Amino acid sequence: MKNLRNAFIAAIILLAFQAQAQAQVKIGLAGGINSSQFNIPLTKDLGVLNINRGTGTTVGAFATVPLYGALSVRTEANYMVRNYAVKIDPSQFEKTQDIPFNLTANLKSKYYEIPVLLQVDLGQGPVGAYLLGGAALSGYLNSQLGVGILGTQLVRIPINNIGFRKTEFSAIGGAGMRVDIGFGDLILEGRYQAGLTDLVTVPALQGVNLTPKNRNNSFVFKAGVAIPLSRK
Repeated sequence: MKNLRNAFIAAIILLAFQAQAQAQVKIGLAGGINSSQFNIPLTKDLGVLNINRGTGTTVGAFATVPLYGALSVRTEANYMVRNYAVKIDPSQFEKTQDIPFNLTANLKSKYYEIPVLLQVDLGQGPVGAYLLGGAALSGYLNSQLGVGILGTQLVRIPINNIGFRKTEFSAIGGAGMRVDIGFGDLILEGRYQAGLTDLVTVPALQGVNLTPKNRNNSFVFKAGVAIPLSRK
């Protein structure tokens, strides 16, 4: 197992130095979907509240600047929409098992994010791969909670000013592939984004933090085009 690990690391280093000679500054556009989960571990013990993963969209621009060898830095400016489905089922309470309906809610958040990522290219040629890792700062533009009964939405409530944070930090890791299409590269990539910030905050009582852990995580899948600023 140790020899296999060392061989894998050596292969990555070899491919990285092969990419050094062809490193170029590139700009591009990309868009796709995100599958997001709003994790509140405390709710798992309650039973009555279920927060399900939802699908949203993402679109943005990016620039990739070579640093050394196959190592580059990528900066992005993205606009994202996250959706979460919430179900409140009163029948989980022993005294309310005869209630014939459940409450449903849909939380939709619109925000921008600025990721700064390190990119490692794995080889050159018409088709190549790369690894991504870094962090992002997000700023929420609008968050609304839609409430309904039996899946029918009755009202939508803005929640930006009732304890919902307006900024979020997250860590990002992922991988992608590129295909030479003549004037640039077609890119396809997937990444995992783990929130590092509790989005809903509760005021401390006598110096005691009462905020339960509640953070986002997302799987993001994107496609786009990267165009070099100069051709060699």
